Amino acid sequence: MKNNKPVKMEDLISEIELQIDDTFTFINTNSGEVITLTREEMRTVEDEEPFEKFPDWQRENIEKAISIIEDEDGVFVDFTLRNNFNEYEIIEEFIVRLPDQKNREILDDTIRGRGAFRRFKDRIIELGVDKQWYTYKEGKIRQLVIEWCKEHNIEIQD
Repeated sequence: MKNNKPVKMEDLISEIELQIDDTFTFINTNSGEVITLTREEMRTVEDEEPFEKFPDWQRENIEKAISIIEDEDGVFVDFTLRNNFNEYEIIEEFIVRLPDQKNREILDDTIRGRGAFRRFKDRIIELGVDKQWYTYKEGKIRQLVIEWCKEHNIEIQD
């Protein structure tokens, strides 16, 4: 695949951070474009439904879905990594690495039970470790993206 264009790191990180259920993400290796499609858009193509009933913006996505499904040259690579990224595990790793024992204990209690993510985000602000968290999280996502791209021979543009 000589025509491969680099993919923007920022685009790949954004896709992982969004983690929307019922979406699929693909990389167009010829253009470097990151494409996110809904399950409905993919199903429309697979079921060969007429897409005239869809709004213009969604028709464009359906046309991309057609290109992806009919891709015989390996131009499109599936970048749906929601199963490879577990934010809860990253939160646990972050907490263990905090130097302050009291903060570790507070945050460890915070992430138990329903509403853990919201409480965690509120508590890191209260404790003044929110910048550390976002730096740590972005580093973990970057690492995941870099490893995945190496495995799939995808060049990254920073």
